[in-house]
Amino acid sequence: MVVNTTGKQPGQKAHLLLLKLKENDTHCIDFHYFLTGKDGASSGILNVYVKVNDGPLGNPIWNVSGMTTRSWNRAELAISTFWPNFYQVIFEAVTSGQPGYIAIDEVKIQGHPCSK
Repeated sequence: MVVNTTGKQPGQKAHLLLLKLKENDTHCIDFHYFLTGKDGASSGILNVYVKVNDGPLGNPIWNVSGMTTRSWNRAELAISTFWPNFYQVIFEAVTSGQPGYIAIDEVKIQGHPCSK
């Protein structure tokens, strides 16, 4: 997912929804992210949520903001649920009103705990 924040009003959102998972296990969500803004300005916020049983989003389990990365960064998030729950991982890009890009790539759901 790539979000071009140029010309966007502050607070506009884009979502990437992963498939719903229903397993009694720990998973690792592994992904790469990139944020860049003109002249080092923040392009916005990247949030990650876990939505359980079609409930509300609640608070992000992970986020990054206010920094410009010059290269791709890797993140791993451990997600655990217990039967009979199902869950969905949701990535959210929130624009700052400054020109730039917010991107994620190589999203993997691994059926084992994270390595870090």
